[in-house]
Amino acid sequence: MILMTAHAPLDGNLRAKDPSDMLGAILGLPEQIGDAKKIALDADLGALVKRKFANVVIAGMGGSAIGGSMLQATYSPLLACPAAVVRDYHLPGYVGPDTLVVAASNSGNTEETLSCYDLARKAHAALLAATTGGKLAEKAAADGVPLIKFPGGLQPRAALGYSFIPLIVAAARIGLMPRALLDDIDEAAAVLVGIRNDCSPDVPEASNEAKRLAAAWVGKLPVIYGSQGERGVAAYRWKTQINENAKAYAIANVLPELNHNETVGWSGTHGQAKPEAELSVVFLRDDREPAHIAKRVELTTQIIGKAGVRIDDVWAKGESSLARMLSLVYVGDFASCYLALAYGEDPTPVKVIDWLKAQLATS
Repeated sequence: MILMTAHAPLDGNLRAKDPSDMLGAILGLPEQIGDAKKIALDADLGALVKRKFANVVIAGMGGSAIGGSMLQATYSPLLACPAAVVRDYHLPGYVGPDTLVVAASNSGNTEETLSCYDLARKAHAALLAATTGGKLAEKAAADGVPLIKFPGGLQPRAALGYSFIPLIVAAARIGLMPRALLDDIDEAAAVLVGIRNDCSPDVPEASNEAKRLAAAWVGKLPVIYGSQGERGVAAYRWKTQINENAKAYAIANVLPELNHNETVGWSGTHGQAKPEAELSVVFLRDDREPAHIAKRVELTTQIIGKAGVRIDDVWAKGESSLARMLSLVYVGDFASCYLALAYGEDPTPVKVIDWLKAQLATS
């Protein structure tokens, strides 16, 4: 059973409670997005800009893969060919000479991504590497593979601008999507500046949406629901940010799929737990979501509400699909960090992952 616990105040000098400065990394995301756009525009993509592809595969793990999922969710209707995201050691069987494989790894040493790089080479697929360095950069240099190299020093989840924006720029430069969409990047960065002004550490909890969400989650299990499409990817991002920053468990799902399974879980006699005491639900919304999705949210809220669970809605901001998706992501980044500080956790280290990698390296 999850017990309600007191939490550290979310006002005052929070930066002093964040020794590795994850808040600083989150605060810097708008500028990171601008820098990532410039880096990708200046990168030498070689012969890729003259190629036509039957499909694209983005290979990565964790924070390095989320950019691929965001590209897929936001731009699938506009891409000239199908795009898939692979979080594994293996590539799909259809990968071949007409495939572009993007190998994405923040460190450049992610073993699953390096495996996919090698398999792409064997399949004679076209390759593009995106990394800060490491073995992936070495392989790309040795093999003459185009490389988008971005600055290191950040945790992968804090380098979202570098893992996502170059994919948009590269897709546009290669001809996989309209180049005019690159203007959306500037709008998205401006929207995030506004959210930063509203959710920054010096804004008190009473006026700070991200702090209020974090306070509501203390001692509870956050359940994040995306209303559709890119909101589903944003919900997954919220989940993983809560996992890594706050060292806490969370659940994510997306409409309409959750109405075909998970919704039934809210209708039981609650022998597992007491939902009103142990769960807190957030719906990620967009006022442009289709009417049938809005109706599903309304009905699902009614079902959950019967269990007495707290429900919050967080609404997208901006004009472009990119800005609206990233606006939701950014609130979640802040909220997950504030939850970490409420629990007295350092948001930056991921000691369990480090231990796991060390154990795998010795096996």
